[in-house]
Amino acid sequence: MTRPRSRRTRTRFAPSPTGPLHIGGLRTALINYILARRDGGDFILRIEDTDQSRCSVDAFDGIIEGLKWAGLKPDEGPSFGGKFGPYIQSERLGIYHKYADHLLQTGRAYRCFCSRERLEILKNEQRRRGETVRYDNRCRHVSHKELHSNFSQDLPYVIRFKLIPGDTVFYDAVYGDISFPNVDSEGDPVIIKSDGLPVYHLANVIDDHLMEISHVIRGSEWITSVPKHLQIYSAFDWEPPIFAHLPLMLSSSGRKFSKRDKEQASVALVENLRREGHLPSALLTWLAATGGLFEFAPSNGDGNSNEGEFTGLWRPENRIEELLSSFDFHSLTRHHARVDPELLQLCGRAHFDRLINEASSEQSTTHSAITEYLRDYLNKFHQTDGDCDDLKELLNDERYFIQMLMRLKGRINRISDLTSVSSEISFIWHPPNPESIRSSLSPFDTIGQSLFTVASELESLEKPSEDEIKAIFRSSGKLSGLPKAKFLKKLRVCLTGSEHGMPVHELILLLTPKEAAKRIRSAVKAKGKEKQSTRKE
Repeated sequence: MTRPRSRRTRTRFAPSPTGPLHIGGLRTALINYILARRDGGDFILRIEDTDQSRCSVDAFDGIIEGLKWAGLKPDEGPSFGGKFGPYIQSERLGIYHKYADHLLQTGRAYRCFCSRERLEILKNEQRRRGETVRYDNRCRHVSHKELHSNFSQDLPYVIRFKLIPGDTVFYDAVYGDISFPNVDSEGDPVIIKSDGLPVYHLANVIDDHLMEISHVIRGSEWITSVPKHLQIYSAFDWEPPIFAHLPLMLSSSGRKFSKRDKEQASVALVENLRREGHLPSALLTWLAATGGLFEFAPSNGDGNSNEGEFTGLWRPENRIEELLSSFDFHSLTRHHARVDPELLQLCGRAHFDRLINEASSEQSTTHSAITEYLRDYLNKFHQTDGDCDDLKELLNDERYFIQMLMRLKGRINRISDLTSVSSEISFIWHPPNPESIRSSLSPFDTIGQSLFTVASELESLEKPSEDEIKAIFRSSGKLSGLPKAKFLKKLRVCLTGSEHGMPVHELILLLTPKEAAKRIRSAVKAKGKEKQSTRKE
């Protein structure tokens, strides 16, 4: 099979704005973006909105916003400009009619006046006889007299493309040579509907040619359309692009993703992933692993991802720009790929740690990338949320905030881990309610004074070392008469509200000795009031 000749790499992401941007769509956009950037070419966004009944402005805006947020900024497209516009199909109707007229004039298309009633009867008869449902090409043979009569009666019509019978063999960059027998088994397809709007098959081919697209990269559900498209290219005497069809993305349970499945919505929709605070760079790295875009990338989705597994080109801390030179279509798997939610968490943690390290080593007076991500997230999703006021205030002291994040390395998967009241580190911004932890501070007579001693010692220290804090624990713990581990649990409860979590000395350094002492005193005072109340009774 002859492959298309080499030309400048121009790829396109061509979604229909019929719903929220899906991770399957984002993955398609990512692969188009990667190829264009690897080859120094162009990445184009084109909006295919000819099915007006299903399109919405909100979905259109969501696509633009989602690509910008993910860092996949197109070189051309709506809102981005370019010399091949317009990039919205509903604004290109005159172009499609011009080329449809050319096909009519050259005998490769014809007007079909068959009514819906006739087509329905035809289908029912074919089903009754056990035949393949197909258009019988009746209007191919309409006489000039009948044609003029139909025009004079102003009968509605569609335009159909004449398929040439025979087998089709073409090369796909993912699947290799593919053969399709009996291209015309479904009958001649409609290319212009009765309302004058083009169908996907015509508009897609015309736009890809006029926009000089070199590679058509899309989901594998479109692979059966290639024979029709190749015949349309041939009818115009145009060179077709290179085709690359991507296997489907499946949920971790092996089901096909659906925009309407609420159970899958948290991981299936880009906006939900953004709302949950996933870093865009981590999301792209995760998508790059799904389906084996890069050699040695984990793609089995078996839920056993851990950092020790990754020894090849792909690693969870990689950024997409670092992987460009390694991209090869031959690395793509041909079977449907299951997503691995645990791998997303691992990528998130790796990208957070990397951003924290970079912010810690920066000497610049400008804001670090990680604080910019956090500010943008808070402005979009927590602008009026009082629960995040302490975090917003802390961002004003960026140097201290970065020091705090350094102590949280390995614990943050997404931004919402810093903002959610249900996060395991929410105690930083939300001190435990002293009233709710009183029962954990028994026996109070034994430990009350020891806890006060810890608070007093901490208040006297400005920048204590870990050894100094541990020395305080040893001396105060002996006063309590409790085993060391049990005493530290009591301290942890005062600081976080839980007996389990980070080492206590790390908690104190994270919160600052002053804040830690404040929490300890508050908890002890609440317990003391309880004791006094009990005695009075």
